[in-house]
Amino acid sequence: MMFFLANLGVYAFPVILIGVPLYAWAKGVRVYETFVKGAEEGLRVVTGTLPYLVAIFVGISCFRGSGALELVSRYLSRFLKPLGIPAEVLPLIITRPISGSGSLAITGDILRIHGPDTSTGLLASILQGATDTTFYVVTLYFGSVGIRKSKHALPACLIGDLIGFVTGFTIWRLMVFGS
Repeated sequence: MMFFLANLGVYAFPVILIGVPLYAWAKGVRVYETFVKGAEEGLRVVTGTLPYLVAIFVGISCFRGSGALELVSRYLSRFLKPLGIPAEVLPLIITRPISGSGSLAITGDILRIHGPDTSTGLLASILQGATDTTFYVVTLYFGSVGIRKSKHALPACLIGDLIGFVTGFTIWRLMVFGS
């Protein structure tokens, strides 16, 4: 049993890759034609979402390259420092709702500079997983399916991000300080 569980991940993908088409073929599904149709639909989704992806990445690059991220981080650090929130994680807090890859790069920098087993490294890791990329999700997913009226979605998602950050900080404080 232990051997099976240890090697489950190694064999799961090949079994699915071969097993699903064989099962479909046995049930009378035209596997190749269905695969091509799915690939065609996927290509339409990619071309439909590409403008939204370009727009969000250009906006993120401008935000970071202009120094606005650093300016906002410095401003917020005055308010968050009395709460015990390290200034090093502020760029992560600001970037996380905007860009997953950008926030992952910031988390990587924090872990490289401070170490993964430090208080700051632990907090960065928790915050990286505590929320989602709100603006990316709203822009890309809503834009790709043609939803134009997202009046309440963005505020609801941002409130969710805030709750995720507060919960992440609370968990971090309990782990690090024990109270």
